[in-house]
Amino acid sequence: MNVKDLTKGAAVSVTDSRVVEQASVDSKLESPRSARRLVVISNRAPIEVIGEGASQVTRRTVGGVANTFVRLLENNGGLWIAWSGGHVAKRLTMPSQNAHLTVLLLGLADREVTHYYHGLCNRALWPLMHLMPQRCHFDGLDWTYYQRVNSSFAHLVAAETVLQDTVWVQDYHLALVPSMVRQMRPGSTIGLFWHVPFPPEPIFRIFPWRAELLRGMLGADLIGFHTRSYTEEFLTACERLLRLKVDHESGVISVNDRRVRVRAFPLGIAAQDFAELAACERVCQRILEIHRAVGTPRIILGVDRLDYTKGIPERLRAFEQFLERNSEYRGRVTMIQIAVPSRERVPAYEQLRSRVEELVGRIVGTFSTDGWVPLRYLHTRLDPEHLIAYYRAAEMALLTPLRDGMNLVAKEFVASRVDDDGVLVLSEFAGAAEELTEAVLVNPYDVEALALKLKQALEIPAAQRAAMMRAMRAKINQNTLDRWGDAFVAELNQSACRAE
Repeated sequence: MNVKDLTKGAAVSVTDSRVVEQASVDSKLESPRSARRLVVISNRAPIEVIGEGASQVTRRTVGGVANTFVRLLENNGGLWIAWSGGHVAKRLTMPSQNAHLTVLLLGLADREVTHYYHGLCNRALWPLMHLMPQRCHFDGLDWTYYQRVNSSFAHLVAAETVLQDTVWVQDYHLALVPSMVRQMRPGSTIGLFWHVPFPPEPIFRIFPWRAELLRGMLGADLIGFHTRSYTEEFLTACERLLRLKVDHESGVISVNDRRVRVRAFPLGIAAQDFAELAACERVCQRILEIHRAVGTPRIILGVDRLDYTKGIPERLRAFEQFLERNSEYRGRVTMIQIAVPSRERVPAYEQLRSRVEELVGRIVGTFSTDGWVPLRYLHTRLDPEHLIAYYRAAEMALLTPLRDGMNLVAKEFVASRVDDDGVLVLSEFAGAAEELTEAVLVNPYDVEALALKLKQALEIPAAQRAAMMRAMRAKINQNTLDRWGDAFVAELNQSACRAE
């Protein structure tokens, strides 16, 4: 189904048509634009709308990547297009001292949310990108709604932009938007950043609409991934599945008369913000409170969304084996696992929560003694100060996803270690492992080896720990979140200039 098919009759929902019409009217009321304006398109926005009618409240969401986009848009003047999180479409303005940011929120009907978001995105693309085809569920109706919602976003972009604008599409939720926008506005400057891993071609090949998804992405001038390995997987998929001419060395794909550039842009964090907060008096007080509550001198910390890609059960089993084999550490070390609630109504996530809680109960029941609890499980979302206090209180961060696009928690832990101490134990299957090579890298699938690595990491001499942490902090401070955003936009605009 192509863009023209989706714009006929019932192919676009009533909600979408109304938003596009209003967007067109509002665009005509705005003054002409002479410079490049940045337009970000994502599934979710940097704000959330709570309630309805007179009681409705709008507030910013917490998130480093979102805050970076807001800064980029405020500095350059721009527009953010995203799903409102509900049925209602809204246009909001966020004034700043530098410029004027407009947020246009698209409303989606319940069936669109069910099939596009919970269906195609969460039950097909998410597990596929994370190398878990056994968890994939492919449904033709989900794909139809995925096309439909992508078309709604694309029509909003076309109604809201001029050719001088720079369009930056975010992630797998909107993979078809680049080609749809290009069909409607052939001369547009379009970028796409893929925030999750990209699987090897034999895994990606099982996706029933593989060619359509790749062609949708290739509507962009520049496609960014976290790592060089993801970039290579994408180039190979385009070469083998679409039979396109691919220059692997330069990262260029020839698509008809266009050249699509594919690059690695490792996502950074606002490292200085974490360092400043980590050193503040409130956080230092929280660190003391954590140590008093735990009661042991050594803390191992895990922080993750409660998601089946994060390897939490495997990590808990490794800690269990560590305690079985190293009785001298009983009473001297405590593990704290923070699991942020995620997709709680999805059956797979309900099952994961039950499994994790069962493992936690078994470990606590088996090894606890008077005055010592080996494992503390926090199923909650913490504010930044409280989370950074845990980063500082822990001797070790144990982050072992089975597959992860980047894993920003690893970078946050490193940035927060202003004492240049602490050990990062990191899955080799996290994108961050390609940068943070000084971490203790592990295979989370090998539970026995992970248990051995835990003991080895706890016994690394202090001077060696400090050298490892200093090297990682230098990398984190070099590749910041702002530099990541600036680098992508700069290269995207250069691509546009070359095309002109």
